[in-house]
Amino acid sequence: METIILILDKYNLPWLLLAIITWLILFFSCSYKCFLQGLPVGIFTMITGASLEQFFISHKFWKEKFILVKIGELDLFLVTGPLLVIGILLIRFLPKSRLGMFLAILAWSSLATGIEFIALKLGFLAYHSEKWSSLHSLTGYFLYLLSALGLYYILSNKKQVDL
Repeated sequence: METIILILDKYNLPWLLLAIITWLILFFSCSYKCFLQGLPVGIFTMITGASLEQFFISHKFWKEKFILVKIGELDLFLVTGPLLVIGILLIRFLPKSRLGMFLAILAWSSLATGIEFIALKLGFLAYHSEKWSSLHSLTGYFLYLLSALGLYYILSNKKQVDL
């Protein structure tokens, strides 16, 4: 495990590896039609997530390390990997019931917070503990995905009315 961390550290690859893993999950879980259906939400989560991350980094809530291709203070592979894919997967696996949707958003938020926790433990991310904690991240991801779901319903209702 230490050898893997040293390789990821030496070549600044952790965010690239995370992007590859998320894209593989997306590739094996979505059809082309499903991908296109979730793409607007994925673009929304990518832009919104990158904006929020940039804000939190610039205001010293946390610091990302080992950036390979910089976009501001973020890595390109973080933006085009998990931040894009989480929106598409949210729509792909969205239950029909309101309780199911609430639980799905909570589950995806927990997964994102868990990935963040792993990045913290491996040293690829650092919180400024007086300003930020995992509970802040969980709440932030929940609200972030809830707004993505709102966009999805706006877009899907517009399509139904236009027909």
